[in-house]
Amino acid sequence: MSITSNIKGDITGGISAGIVTLPVALAYGVATGMGPAAGMYTAVILGLLAAIFGGTNTQISCPTGAMTVVVAFIVGQEVSLAGSLEKALPILIIIFLLTGIFQILIGVFRFGLNIRYVPYSVVSGFMSGIGIIIILLQVKDVTGVYNDEIRSIPSILMNMGHFIMNVHWETLVLSSATLVIIYTTPKISKKIPGGLAALIIVSAVSYFAGFDVKRLGDISFDLSHLSMSLSFEGLNSEAIARIALASFSLALLGSINTLLTSVVADKMTKTMHNSNRELIGQGVGNLIAGLFGGFPGSGATACTVANIQAGGQTKLSGVISSVFLLVVLLFGMDLAGQIPYSVLGGILVYIGVVLIDTETLKKINKIPKADNFVMLTVLTLTVLWNLLYAVLLGLIFAAFYFMKKMADVVEVDTEKTKVDSIVDQVIKSFQDDKGFGSKVLIKTIKGPVFFGFSSRFLVSMRNIPNNIQAVVFDLSLVPYMDHSGLRTFMEVIQFLSEKKVNICFSSVGRLNLQLLQDFEIVPKLVDERHIFESVEECIMWLKEPGHLENSFAKDDELYVPPAFTPNGDGINDDWEIKNIDKYPNAEIKIFNPEDRIVYESVGYKEPWGGMINNELLPPGEYRYHIKLMNETAEVREGSVFLFR
Repeated sequence: MSITSNIKGDITGGISAGIVTLPVALAYGVATGMGPAAGMYTAVILGLLAAIFGGTNTQISCPTGAMTVVVAFIVGQEVSLAGSLEKALPILIIIFLLTGIFQILIGVFRFGLNIRYVPYSVVSGFMSGIGIIIILLQVKDVTGVYNDEIRSIPSILMNMGHFIMNVHWETLVLSSATLVIIYTTPKISKKIPGGLAALIIVSAVSYFAGFDVKRLGDISFDLSHLSMSLSFEGLNSEAIARIALASFSLALLGSINTLLTSVVADKMTKTMHNSNRELIGQGVGNLIAGLFGGFPGSGATACTVANIQAGGQTKLSGVISSVFLLVVLLFGMDLAGQIPYSVLGGILVYIGVVLIDTETLKKINKIPKADNFVMLTVLTLTVLWNLLYAVLLGLIFAAFYFMKKMADVVEVDTEKTKVDSIVDQVIKSFQDDKGFGSKVLIKTIKGPVFFGFSSRFLVSMRNIPNNIQAVVFDLSLVPYMDHSGLRTFMEVIQFLSEKKVNICFSSVGRLNLQLLQDFEIVPKLVDERHIFESVEECIMWLKEPGHLENSFAKDDELYVPPAFTPNGDGINDDWEIKNIDKYPNAEIKIFNPEDRIVYESVGYKEPWGGMINNELLPPGEYRYHIKLMNETAEVREGSVFLFR
């Protein structure tokens, strides 16, 4: 869709998104400790550049809750180390610039799609933790009790009685009124953002009624830091590691936030975003915003939804939103200075409540215990300890749980597949089916062969019965093999070879076969003639005289399969007679149990597919008569079992 094709809709969508963004940008700017102007810088610059260079046409980018909490944590950490915001600013600018660079690199190297593999339990716990942090950080603005010694979340929780006992009632009334208006506005009109309505109404009432509350005060358009030299003195290894971790964490979190919003936009507009291009646009926006005094933000779901619902369809809507906010920044900051902190505190309390994943918490008794453990661990550590490390530990716990679960599935899953049922039928058709079955072990591996599965697989294969003469590894359900899995196969095969056990592979995928060949498992440890397209074909081959004992028939001998499976899967759908082409005039006849001819051919140019007159024949035993028409007019007779 061209930019000019929906101008009216994009203008209304952009202005609507800007109206929704305005109070959020001011509130998040205050929450970071960098001031309301910093939130506006981010909303204007990031919103503009991400809209132009990003990969989601309707995305609105600005400060967001998750990013704000992380930024506030980083700002607080650097200010405590430097002594003041002014002294910490050079390090903060470097962190914010690197955040943008990391995001650009994530997009350039096309890692955007990989971010979707972050488990939802980690995302849910983190977002709920962020919501709780945002709510707790507003206690001072909601109660009007300001104490510089009470900053951390644990200290706020421990001193909650102090805030309650010393509450400033005018501040509490304004915060409460803000929340009431936010929650009631949608019931009156869904076209007016509740946050904006509360911002205007409560700020106006407090101003004209002369409420004695703390206000934003003078908000200056200040870019003096651009003339500041970024000094790298004192950057030791500890500081560099701290900067790298902070910037990469922001980049990763911002990327996840943004792409989740892009998915929401796709569903609403029935379009498809470009993940990597979107991250490049976000990176450019965050880099420039950091340079001009802003802080990293991301795609904002609420603002994006407001844009789409109001008619925005192209990148022009994002540009309009940023231009609207720029006008407010240049000409409306005097009015914004009269906004009470209590109003922004109320808005942020509402946002914190929205961020808490209540849907997941309501279903906590239905969610697997391991997922609950990961979610609650991330939530608790996010709130009480360190939100960056909380995510890392959550990913580690989730990864270990996933590996254990996959190992359990691969090793323990005993549910029979369609192939297993066919194999059982094939073996039961043999005269000595019990004797054959006791000598052959069919090992169907279900799932990826990786390091989490290796040790138990090795132990189980070392405990196979002594009477086993052949092991068939069915790899039809193995999508992936890693180095550890391959090493395990080598150890297992070497162990089985020492026991004189015949080893076969069936249904080996192209990539897995290539790995087996690259590591010389094939043909060094397993002969290429022991690799079959299907497990039933392998079983039929093992039934032939000498094959179970690992001796091969001559390549030029006539081989008549004792069974085949025309089940339509493309494997063994025809009764293939090996080397029948050496007898071009051979006469082949096949009889059903009633001794009626169901197939007749000279030269066997069209193999029998288990049909007669284009109709499927029932499964069962069929008799064949083959007259080779050679010098001795040799005749071969026997039975073939048809399975479906």
